[in-house]
Amino acid sequence: MKKIGIFGGSFNPIHIGHLILAQEVQHQAGLEKVLFIPTNDNPLKEKDTKETVAERYEMTRLAIEDNENFVISDLEIRQPGFSYTIDTVKKLKSIDPKADYCFLCGEDIIFQLERWKDFEELFQLVTFIVTYRPGYDFKKLETEAVRLKQLYDAKIKIFQAPLIDISSTAIRERVVMGKSIRYLVTEKVHQYIKEKQLYLE
Repeated sequence: MKKIGIFGGSFNPIHIGHLILAQEVQHQAGLEKVLFIPTNDNPLKEKDTKETVAERYEMTRLAIEDNENFVISDLEIRQPGFSYTIDTVKKLKSIDPKADYCFLCGEDIIFQLERWKDFEELFQLVTFIVTYRPGYDFKKLETEAVRLKQLYDAKIKIFQAPLIDISSTAIRERVVMGKSIRYLVTEKVHQYIKEKQLYLE
């Protein structure tokens, strides 16, 4: 059975930290491919920028187009309103029911999962691949993973990812301040941000 990673996010903008994490997990977990899914609206996150869904999608497409193991999907941005992971996973399962789907997320997400829509059902549909960074409280993370496994029979695997201290928020702030973001994003994304004059207002 082929294993496919699901990597969702606002990607506003997508940066090298996202790409390194996806590459590392793809290798460690033996994923056939990683599916990048830019979100539409996140019900747990307030929208704080003016960039359009189409612009975020295009930046993501540009960032991954040279990697044959990375694929972009417009599954969520084609849906109106909020994006719920359970709905996305069900749709993917209907498209390719034989695939084994894994959901990529950072260590902070594991402590929020019980707030997600239909999270108990979600635990049965996907394996959560949680990445943690050096210096993080691994014991706390492991304890939470064990708790979720015991309570809900959740499938959770933990991998260590390289420490890349970059955030989309910091990149947007650097653009506003007129600072360079070269090497924080791919060159194609860098040029796209400049051409579209993103994050300046």
